[in-house]
Amino acid sequence: MTEFAGLRELARLIARIEPELETASLSILAHERKEEISNLLLEGLGVRIPVQHSSGEYANHLAILRAGGNKYTFAQDWREVYISEINFCTCRIPAGAHGLLVHHIDYPGVIYDVSRKLAEHEINISKLNVSREQKGKNALLVSVTDEEITPTVVAAIEALPQITKVQSLQ
Repeated sequence: MTEFAGLRELARLIARIEPELETASLSILAHERKEEISNLLLEGLGVRIPVQHSSGEYANHLAILRAGGNKYTFAQDWREVYISEINFCTCRIPAGAHGLLVHHIDYPGVIYDVSRKLAEHEINISKLNVSREQKGKNALLVSVTDEEITPTVVAAIEALPQITKVQSLQ
């Protein structure tokens, strides 16, 4: 098992939630071990897509996957590899994480509403990030949890006002 092994699992997660992988492209940002990083991501995605290699070094960023108008950034620190950004939302989703991606129209109280639903199902939040394009527009709430998210929990959160899509990380 290499230090990048979690990339395969993270790519599998994206392959499950991203409907437009056929038109995707991958940019490798890492300075070293570019082939290993590309191979793990492509294996996890399960599709052959164009891969570009950058000539620079980008701190802890390893790669960027663009698919269907979405952008996923992969990063690594001393602990693990993780998804560090989805579109405009900074996050930290490690391989094997439980949690949710809640796409919604920005409104006051979304954090309360989602947190309340998770609490009702006895699900503890370990990390939470919310970002928006601009006030009142498209937004993304990323919640990493200690417990698995069931289809019942997904349905309860999808029923909230202004929620457009809920995706489980499992």
